[in-house]
Amino acid sequence: MGGLKHFTYLGGITLTIWLALAFAAPGVKAQSFDISLEFPPGEDINAPGRTGGGGQRGQACVSGKIKLTALTPTNNLTTTISPHPSLFWYVPPTQAQSADFLLLNEDGDEVYYTRIPLQQSPSIVELKLPDHISLATEKRYLWTFALVCNTDDRSKDHFVRGLIQRQPMHNGITSPTKLQFLLDALANESAWIKPRLQEEASTYAKEAIWAETLMILARLYQQFPQDSAIADEMQELLTSVELSEIPVECLVDSCSVKTEAADETEDVEAMRQLKDSTL
Repeated sequence: MGGLKHFTYLGGITLTIWLALAFAAPGVKAQSFDISLEFPPGEDINAPGRTGGGGQRGQACVSGKIKLTALTPTNNLTTTISPHPSLFWYVPPTQAQSADFLLLNEDGDEVYYTRIPLQQSPSIVELKLPDHISLATEKRYLWTFALVCNTDDRSKDHFVRGLIQRQPMHNGITSPTKLQFLLDALANESAWIKPRLQEEASTYAKEAIWAETLMILARLYQQFPQDSAIADEMQELLTSVELSEIPVECLVDSCSVKTEAADETEDVEAMRQLKDSTL
């Protein structure tokens, strides 16, 4: 339960009680829909909200009309078929120079921790879980993404939480390995890869698999930022999960922050400070 202590200063209810409620909830089921990139609604699973809170002991280190927001479905459960998927957050203008990410399993044990550098302007942060982290299928994990507003007083952190669950593979879904091959080939073989990936995104959306749906559209938008069809598909997806206010232009390199395979052992001192502040 060491990892659970790291973020006990966050939120109004104890994680122990919340974990028991959230992980006991029934799974999300795919539903049919008419619009190609409209993501089907999932069941209410008592997950925390997708928008940021915190800074209870002083003014939060964020500004702007749009709050810190997890790019997740309306029920804040990110479904995936990958053992190490990508997660996305919209970060408003902030004085924080970094954010902490913590992933816990159903027992509240730490699975992964890393610190992510931030920019002060609005951005969309993407974190890909490193290859040595392998999510178990049909298990739920709790993540916390916290803006480090004051390194000396972590109670001022601005944060958001959510759940992620890896789904088992089934017929009709492209495997993570094959999907990555298509994504890697996008830059050089766009003529046929582009429409194929658009079809893949639609298929994942129909199956209510969020992480892959969003990642595919993010890669397409980053590769073709002037393509109105891609932009419309991204907007359609975000609108379907009530995130229409998120500026999709922040997915391009000029205002995106992408972190991959970070070494959690590099922030030992930061972890010690987190522990000390919550004991």
